[in-house]
Amino acid sequence: MLLARSEEASIDGWHSQPARAEWLDDCLPGYRSSRGKSLTVRWTHVPDPARLVQTLVVLASSGAAPPELVDLDPAWAGRLTRFTPGPLLALESYLRGQLRDFVNEAFSDPWTVGGHVIALGSELNVALLGYRADVWSVAGVRAPLVTWDDAIDAGRRVANHAPHGLLFVRADGVGTPAVLSLQGGGGFIGPGGRLQVDHPANLRALDFLARMVNRERAASVLPYDRPGGNRPGGDMLGDAARAAFKNGEVAGDIGPMARLSGEMRLDAPETAGKWRVQALPRWREAGGRSPSVILPGSGIGVMRASNQAEVAADFVTWVHLGHSAMLDFERRQTWPVNRRMYDDPRLDDPIPWFHGQAVGPILRQAMTNAVACVLGPYWPEVSRVLVPAIRSIVNGQADAQGTLAEAQIAARMLVAQSGGSPD
Repeated sequence: MLLARSEEASIDGWHSQPARAEWLDDCLPGYRSSRGKSLTVRWTHVPDPARLVQTLVVLASSGAAPPELVDLDPAWAGRLTRFTPGPLLALESYLRGQLRDFVNEAFSDPWTVGGHVIALGSELNVALLGYRADVWSVAGVRAPLVTWDDAIDAGRRVANHAPHGLLFVRADGVGTPAVLSLQGGGGFIGPGGRLQVDHPANLRALDFLARMVNRERAASVLPYDRPGGNRPGGDMLGDAARAAFKNGEVAGDIGPMARLSGEMRLDAPETAGKWRVQALPRWREAGGRSPSVILPGSGIGVMRASNQAEVAADFVTWVHLGHSAMLDFERRQTWPVNRRMYDDPRLDDPIPWFHGQAVGPILRQAMTNAVACVLGPYWPEVSRVLVPAIRSIVNGQADAQGTLAEAQIAARMLVAQSGGSPD
């Protein structure tokens, strides 16, 4: 039966990651069938996530009608949360009391401002160590690596075959240093948004990574994070790193499934079937208590002043409350945040991209003890001083203790100047 014209709707969406828009498009047929109404999304790709948010800020300030759907990078979305009232529609009433079904450290907590859920995360971004099984085999390295000291030894050995070593150190505030810092009980932003750039665990993590790169030659800094490195706006990797992954010149990567099984398929499709994953190595002195780390992921929000905000909110929450996340799992093996899906047998299927490895048991075990990477509304200001500090340390140009102490002072000043409180 043809739908009445009054039941047809079309909304606009902005995104910086094509895979996210493709997943939402995959969800549309199910939504149409469930709701008995037609819905289409007109997507605009804005490659630079900072530019996407800044344009939304301009629209919110001018009173112009914004797009309905926005796929937000958590590193920049804080700029939208400083408005009163906020430009993002509160979604908690649409969730119908089902928050208990989700891993909220990835689903709603990163997107809760003043008690209101202003976006939803669909990916359980538990960081894993992905590795090239073929390179490890030739180098005589056996999985799993239990401690970070084991990782240094493995990096030295694989460097004879993969000159960049075990992995690329992503020298930014939500990259490799953040993962190791959070494992050790630190992190650059603490509970309640407290600024703690110079936390002792952060110092230890950066000292370790600097040693791994510069003294042990067991890893390399991501090319655009090196002195003089350059990346086009919005490019999260860079051509030199992409070539290294394709050619087996680096033996691994740290990231969630959205990176290891999603983005890697685009960056290095030639490597299909050569990857495997393991849980992160742990700090030796922590014994078996080192937690897993949940990295911040994109959140889908609805602009309150958009023309079809109610329709967009219904679609966004329908997508997250049902089984639509499995469409993204089938495409990229991104792990869902809805615990009700954990019994789905597909999550334990062997995955060809990982040479037939079943990743589900590894992720389930990692979720028994996990901490989230907190950013907060003033992360753009914090990262402005934090990222150069991290890069100077891991590139062997500066002392970690003094550099982090200076970055803490500078970040406090920037947050205060922007109207926030560093405490």
